[in-house]
Amino acid sequence: MNRITAMVTASAVALSSALSFARSSANPRRFAHTSRAAWRSLVVASALAAGVHAYAEAATTLQLVVPAYFDADSDPADWNALAVSANSVPTTVILNPNSGPGKKVDSTYIPAIAKVHAAGGKVIGYVSTKAGTRALSAVVQDINLYTQFYQVDGFFIDEMTSDSKTAHVQFYQSIYNYIKGLSSTYQVMGNPGTNVPEIYASLPVADQLVVYEDNAANYAKFKASAWQANYPVSRFVHMVYNVPAASLASTMQFAAAHEAGGVYVTSLTLPNPYKKLPAYWTTETADAVIK
Repeated sequence: MNRITAMVTASAVALSSALSFARSSANPRRFAHTSRAAWRSLVVASALAAGVHAYAEAATTLQLVVPAYFDADSDPADWNALAVSANSVPTTVILNPNSGPGKKVDSTYIPAIAKVHAAGGKVIGYVSTKAGTRALSAVVQDINLYTQFYQVDGFFIDEMTSDSKTAHVQFYQSIYNYIKGLSSTYQVMGNPGTNVPEIYASLPVADQLVVYEDNAANYAKFKASAWQANYPVSRFVHMVYNVPAASLASTMQFAAAHEAGGVYVTSLTLPNPYKKLPAYWTTETADAVIK
């Protein structure tokens, strides 16, 4: 698409030059002849431009949301691959040094995070909540430690409830408000892993919600809640594991067709499908652009 755009731009520049030259000529016939030829070039250039615009409108780019639950020291290649992906498609990396920030800085993550940032990606810190049973003070402590240890762009609030109990909703709204109080620019992604009541989005308790986290076998039965249609797709994320390479493209397309703006697909499976990137990661990055 960039090549075509460049061709259109070059045509327009050439067209302008030709008209200027002909207009300055003392020969009226020459100007008339050049004008007709230039007009035909303009029609062609306009058609190309329309084609570029139509292509841009037809293509959908999914955000890659990556649970990077692998060590930056022992898995530097995977962290480098995340930076490469961030350079071409929107990429958010979930940082998880030790089921949370850990008790001290792991210096191996510092350059890895910097590479993702330099490529245009975001890094958010993993925070456990144990379905609302973890003490709010412990959750806040993890958030604070991330801000002290690492350059993060927000937080991934894991193990989020999916019911409408007032105590649960208030618990996650308190976390959201605390984070936004630290910085309104922090991104808050909640992970109930399934569909939730609309109040989770309307309050909100998170800027983005992971509304599917399960294996490939169950994904075909997934249906987005009807209320999701009232919100931008960018607010919803799907994570699908145990996906064979042959099903990668169709899984990405299914996500886009079912109101997901963000996605992570992997061939790995339980007990830890996020211990490294799938072998098809480069292809997944390319498939994030749905045509």
